[in-house]
Amino acid sequence: MKIVYVHHAERDHDHKSVPRQEQDITEDGVAEAELLSKKMHFLRPTVIYTSPYKRCVHTSEILNEEVGVPIIEDSRLNEYDSGYETFQEFLERNMNCIDDIVKKYGEDDTVLCVTSGVNLSAFVCYFTGMKPRGDSPRCQGLTISPVLFTTDRSVL
Repeated sequence: MKIVYVHHAERDHDHKSVPRQEQDITEDGVAEAELLSKKMHFLRPTVIYTSPYKRCVHTSEILNEEVGVPIIEDSRLNEYDSGYETFQEFLERNMNCIDDIVKKYGEDDTVLCVTSGVNLSAFVCYFTGMKPRGDSPRCQGLTISPVLFTTDRSVL
């Protein structure tokens, strides 16, 4: 199985009064996502999982224009909220989502996961076998950057 972590497209930071969960992507972000969508067909994704945050859903919808697969919102893919959980709890929440995806889909499936930058840390922990801790490394995905992981640990 292939799981592709995708950081959402460029977020619109200009409207400070809009809650983080409701911030959309910029016009440049739309263009970024459209460009990546044209490259996604070669992966032949089975499904797209996304955080329910508006910027993630919008990015997912654009990526899906080329592949036309189901989009599933899962709040376990939401970004880290230091006022609500510890970093270790955040990692465990994300890793539980990844584990459920791995159990649900087969060896030949490809799953896109659209989420926020720091969530890359959980994917790295999961696929390297690192135990999540409060002092786990904090990786930051770049805007609209896909990172491919495989359950058979192969390098592509």
